[in-house]
Amino acid sequence: MSAVRNIMKNFARNAELDEFLRSQIGDAGYGGAEVQKTPVGTRITIFVTRPGLVIGRRGVGIRALTEQIEKKFDLQNPQVSVLEIEVPELDPQVMCNKIAHLVSRGTAFRRAALWTMNSIMGAGAMGAEISISGKLRSERAHHEKYRDGVVPKSGETAKRIVREAKQDVLLKMGLYGVKVKIAIKDAIPPEVEIKELTPEDAKAIETAQITVDAEASVKTEPVIEQMITAPEPEVKKEVKAEAAQAAEVEVKPEATVHVEKTEAKEEKEKTEPREKTKAETEKSSKPKSERKKKAVGGESKSENPES
Repeated sequence: MSAVRNIMKNFARNAELDEFLRSQIGDAGYGGAEVQKTPVGTRITIFVTRPGLVIGRRGVGIRALTEQIEKKFDLQNPQVSVLEIEVPELDPQVMCNKIAHLVSRGTAFRRAALWTMNSIMGAGAMGAEISISGKLRSERAHHEKYRDGVVPKSGETAKRIVREAKQDVLLKMGLYGVKVKIAIKDAIPPEVEIKELTPEDAKAIETAQITVDAEASVKTEPVIEQMITAPEPEVKKEVKAEAAQAAEVEVKPEATVHVEKTEAKEEKEKTEPREKTKAETEKSSKPKSERKKKAVGGESKSENPES
């Protein structure tokens, strides 16, 4: 047998096993099964909401179920284990079986769909979609769809967070088909997560900050010592020397300079004889008689006009 035929045979067997388990333990809240081949035998894991109904008293129910599976599907040494579903409201297969069970008991399909929708959203789902098709109200088949929240339809996000299940139920009016899609919030981890700061975390952050500051100070100390002990270049020395000389020279204001000039002039006049002007020299060289005549002539001139 080729590999492709072997794979197709396994798929067909798993589908028959799923249908068989749904019919046998549907009342226990059947949510699916996983089949794994091991060197010892075949391991079958069954997910239900009420595992006590499957196991039975002292394991009688699970032993009988194991024998039936071994005979019907020709499996060697099957090992059946039962696990409880933690949140059955987020399992689409369980919700499909619930709707089918309610409709088969005579509950209106709209009421059953709305009850299921409310329970799914109350469990914390991101979104849900329920489709019911068949002869719902008349001889002509049609379908109704109920949606709440956000349910991605395509893309990688839809593949990762949307879970889907289908279920058929036979009624007097005909065959009903139920399809449930549930979008799980926590299927993809968020890119940013806000975490509350606890006292222990605050202490750890403080200690880490102290160590970082200490390391930074240790790294900067050798650099400062090198800057202090490094020899100064010759150009800087010359500039510093010129600045020191300029600082030594005191800049005198204009008022003090003027006072110093006047004092020097007075001292010079005291020590050296004063030079006579040209008019003084001429006056001193003339005889006294001429000077008297001039004085008398001036008086006579002043008297003539009066006369």
